[in-house]
Formats: sequence, C-alpha cells, structure tokens
Amino acid sequence: MATKEQPQPANIAQPEMPMQPNAYQAYPQYAYEDPNKGKAKMLTLEYALAMGSAVISILLLIDIITKVFGLWTNSTSILLRSVGGFFAPSMVTQGTGIVAASVFAVLLAVLSLVLFSRVSKAVPEREGYTKRTAYKLVTYGGLAVLIIPAVDLVARLVSILINSLLFIGVSGGGEFYKSLYLGEFLPYALALAIVAAGAYFICQIVKGRNMSKALSLMLIVASSVVLLTGAITIAVKAHNTGSVVKPSQLDYTSRYKDYSIDRKS
Repeated sequence: MATKEQPQPANIAQPEMPMQPNAYQAYPQYAYEDPNKGKAKMLTLEYALAMGSAVISILLLIDIITKVFGLWTNSTSILLRSVGGFFAPSMVTQGTGIVAASVFAVLLAVLSLVLFSRVSKAVPEREGYTKRTAYKLVTYGGLAVLIIPAVDLVARLVSILINSLLFIGVSGGGEFYKSLYLGEFLPYALALAIVAAGAYFICQIVKGRNMSKALSLMLIVASSVVLLTGAITIAVKAHNTGSVVKPSQLDYTSRYKDYSIDRKS
C-alpha cells in the first residue's frame, strides 16, 4: 500500500541565539570605595589641630603686619612679641624672618583648610558630637585666644588717639604723627580687622553654622597678601640701603669689637 508523503514546510524560522561575549567573567570586578575617605579618623585631635592652626596663623599675621610697617617707617613695635612673635621662626639674616613667618602662616592656613574639610565630613555622622565637652573646649578656646589680642589692639588704638591729642601744637610734631599713625595706628587697625574677622567666623561655628571653610580661605588670602607685601618690602629696602640682608650675628660681632677697642683705649 503506497504511503502518502507528508508535506514538508519550506522555511521554518529558527530562533536567534544571543551573541556570546568573547570572555565571560564568572566573578565581575567591582571598584571598592572607602565610605570614610576624606573624613577625619581622629575627630577631636584633627579639629583641635585645625582650630590651633587657624588661631596661630592669625597671631602670626598680627606680628608680620606690624613688622612690615615698621620697616617702611623705620620704627619697631613690641605689640605681640610674646604671642605672635613667639610662633615666628627665628632666622639669622635680618629681614628674612618676615618671609619665613609669612610662609609659616600660609602653610598653617592651608593645613586648617584641609583639616576643617575632613572634620566637616565626619561631624554629621557623629550624632551629638557638637554637644560634647571636647568640641566646646576647642571651639570656645579658639575664640578666647583671639579675644585677648583683640582687646589689646583696641586699647592701643585708643591710646594712640589720646596721645595724638596731647601733641597738638607741639613744634616738630609732623614726624611724630607720621610715626604714630603710619607705624602704629594703621598696622594695629589692619591687625584688628583680621582678628575681628577670625573671631566672627568662630562665633558662627559656636552658633552652629559651619564657617570653617570661609575662615581658612580668608586666612589663606590674607597671609598670601602679607607674604607678597613683606617680600616686596624687604627687596626694596635691601636695594635702597643694603642693610636688610646683613646677618645679625655679624652686627653683634662688630659691636663687641668696638666695645673692646674702647675699653683698651
């Protein structure tokens, strides 16, 4: 019996197979990112270093400003030798101490910016940290350190105004007023402005507003300007008189020799 052949379909659509990658990764690699990157690890210590760097930078600026104006007016000031001058690096060559102290102030301002940034990232994760005694001690301590020189500067400015009234009508008072206002009043006023700005930013931190970055940026700008001004002042004085770059030790030696000759004679 003849069997009937079944009709075969002409074209049957075959499902398309997805393209296989060249190399199949059984364990995909993921880049691990440290969630604590850029945050303070030792929060209280880094906050204390940041606040201390900012305060010392301000005290250095007070000392540098008075010295730079003293060079221009050929006068000296003993405003804060025990405070701002205490942190200034001592150099053998006269005049270079101003540049060294200015560079130190710039570095401290940059350090405070870095540390304040790390602290600001870590504080929100520490609930109640701003209410701790350590935080309040560092913050209020920085503010208290700035209040003392601010009061001293105000007292000196008031005394200058009173002294200027006492010398009205005195013959030859022109040089006195020039030294009084250019050599003392103006640098004291600029120093007071820097101290007041620093105290204002710290007060805002006390009130709960994070103004640490603004404080550090202000100090970086101010210290950079003072560094540039001091360098120009020393260069001008050195080219005009040639006495600014004379080593102080040689000056002491020559004085000792003169004293010995006088005693022998």
